Amino acid sequence: MMKIKIVSILGFILLISACSPRTILFTQYMRGKVESQGLNLKDVQFYNSSELVLQRNLTYEETKLASGKINFENGKFIELITIKKMTPGVCESYDNKSLDVSFESGENRKLKFVLNPNQNYQISALEWKDKYGKVKYDTLYYYIRPGGEKALLKVKKDNIFKLDKQERVAPGRKVSPSSND
Repeated sequence: MMKIKIVSILGFILLISACSPRTILFTQYMRGKVESQGLNLKDVQFYNSSELVLQRNLTYEETKLASGKINFENGKFIELITIKKMTPGVCESYDNKSLDVSFESGENRKLKFVLNPNQNYQISALEWKDKYGKVKYDTLYYYIRPGGEKALLKVKKDNIFKLDKQERVAPGRKVSPSSND
């Protein structure tokens, strides 16, 4: 009886994982493939591998103007912008070693991902202190909360590997009737 339950649970987990979109890390190698096909990086759908929480301290006057979620912590007003794991994003601009990706509409609402030693694109900041990364976002300075420093860019596996192959479906052939009746 216990074995049946375990097998059923494992089967259900496999079914769910097979149905969910599979993503892989976006690497420098994949970028080369995309560009060699003549495709623009701005046409690739990206995702973040980890949750990113941007925060900044506000004065009382600024709480009326803030666009994100406002929390009151330790006697301070804090604006939070949360970019949940696997949020879709688009590349706004790029150079040889970095991509600026936007996860929401609006001027200057983008984050920089740079090529790391493992050839993946990882979140970047102007400076890092105690795992807090300072970034300019929406014309203001925010800090990426700890844990966000691990965020990498991902893409759907199926979308990237379509670039590597040309596919067609053979229509099949039927035997033609013999003329020797």
